[in-house]
Amino acid sequence: MSDLDNFNNIYANLAESAYKGRPNNFPPNVSKSKETPYDFSKDYINKKTGKIQTYGGTNLPNNGVVYLQPDKTLETTTYYTSQIVDSTTSVSGFDQIQVPHTSQKGLLTDEKAGFNAYFVTDTPKLNKETKETYLAVRGSDSISMENLNDWVANDGNFALTHAYIPQAKLAYKALISKIEDIKKQAPNAKLNVTGHSLGTMVSAQAVAKLYHDYPKDFSTIGKVVLFDGPDVTKSLKKMGLSDKEIKAVGEKVTYYVNPFDVVSMLNRTAPYEEQFGHVNVIVPVHFSKTLDKISSHDFGEFQMDAYGNPLVASKNFHPEMLTAGHQLADLIEKSVSKVEAAGISGVSASEILAALSEGVLDLIALGLTAAAAKAIYDEFKKSYQDIVSEANKKAKAWNAKHIPDYQNRIRSASGSQKVELRVELLQCVAQDAMIRAEEFTKEVKTDLSDALEKIQKEIKEGIQAISDVVHYLETSEVFSLLTELELPSVWDKDIEEHTNQEARTFQTEIEEFSATLIKIVQNIEQVDSQGATGFNTLMNQTRVNWGATR
Repeated sequence: MSDLDNFNNIYANLAESAYKGRPNNFPPNVSKSKETPYDFSKDYINKKTGKIQTYGGTNLPNNGVVYLQPDKTLETTTYYTSQIVDSTTSVSGFDQIQVPHTSQKGLLTDEKAGFNAYFVTDTPKLNKETKETYLAVRGSDSISMENLNDWVANDGNFALTHAYIPQAKLAYKALISKIEDIKKQAPNAKLNVTGHSLGTMVSAQAVAKLYHDYPKDFSTIGKVVLFDGPDVTKSLKKMGLSDKEIKAVGEKVTYYVNPFDVVSMLNRTAPYEEQFGHVNVIVPVHFSKTLDKISSHDFGEFQMDAYGNPLVASKNFHPEMLTAGHQLADLIEKSVSKVEAAGISGVSASEILAALSEGVLDLIALGLTAAAAKAIYDEFKKSYQDIVSEANKKAKAWNAKHIPDYQNRIRSASGSQKVELRVELLQCVAQDAMIRAEEFTKEVKTDLSDALEKIQKEIKEGIQAISDVVHYLETSEVFSLLTELELPSVWDKDIEEHTNQEARTFQTEIEEFSATLIKIVQNIEQVDSQGATGFNTLMNQTRVNWGATR
């Protein structure tokens, strides 16, 4: 799990806080009686390490202070499920018992349906002074029996049939209710909506349904900012919205998607400008895939500048990211079609994608033969990695070509243009440094591994040669020769580990340097005024907190 590096974007902050276990997380702090304040301008300190985990935000609305409003409709109910247990008294040896469970349900929460949303305001109470309100919709929790609704009834239902999913219907009711409250108590306020992953599908469908049914109430909606979610155009058409309505709703919707994330790129084979909303393909921190340790689907891949703008690709800025996104979208569509063509039916695209990402056994579990599963999986895995590797290669080439150009343009620029160019230059240098450091560490590890493999092969050949002539030698001579061919005699494990450790240390130092450059982007005016002293201060601060931020 990788979290936001800074709190500079209020929508990303709220979308992340909707999840459990995140910095400034909302659950389980929802009260029935009073609001809970959150200040995103402050650094978030990891309680275990005592170090900064996420840096406080700058240039935030209301100086980063928001209030999580109580849900007065929230109730805890008890329900029962049947369970078979061993019995010493029953003739069959088993008994069926009723096991009690508790579940919360209210306007913004329906645990059994997997729906969780949070209403946040910029004033302690909803009143005439309120300017901005937010509905943050939580995405999918980790898959388990307790939240199968997320993955089957919602994620799966959407991906398989482009349906108007159950959680979106609950969000639609929440929107109507909160807009009524805003009209009565805070007539000058806007209701903004944000979400991540499944939360983007829920949010988009709910907002679109609101526009379709109550176009006048739609004027209360401010911005809809969504992270790492698929295109929902087909589902909106199935819900009955016309092309004109979809375009009108999309004017208020902004997406930020990772080109290496299978969830972000689902249904995105059409040109970006023809998809629902304003689609922005980010330039992520790492070249990682969805199920990698540092996931392309997580918040930590967003690079936010001092004004809360995620670093995004364009035809003139890292265009390889745009290409990679389209390539992954095409690969997803082709791979899902191959699984379906192999005779698998009644399985959602989400389940197929999960199986493709996990491995051959998961595809076999869907009903594919071992041979078909291996062929489809191997091709998907290779093609997916090729897309990421090719983007990495092109990103390096783009940086090499344009970093000198940025330096020349900065010399002749002035004012805000100069600041903007310097921000982009710093982000390019930071990304390029991390790419090269990662490659260096991998090369060292590969070279050592290749050398060890070569030595082991030579030892094996030497032992075979000795065995061919063993009957011509004395026992002591055979023993002496075999001793010389033992691995510890020709390979020093301590030197191997030391070399790998030195490479890792070098990578960490480069990543620290890159993180400092990104931190400077957040505070470029302040660092400008402080010069080298400001840079050194940030570098030292980054080193202290590095272990807690990754």
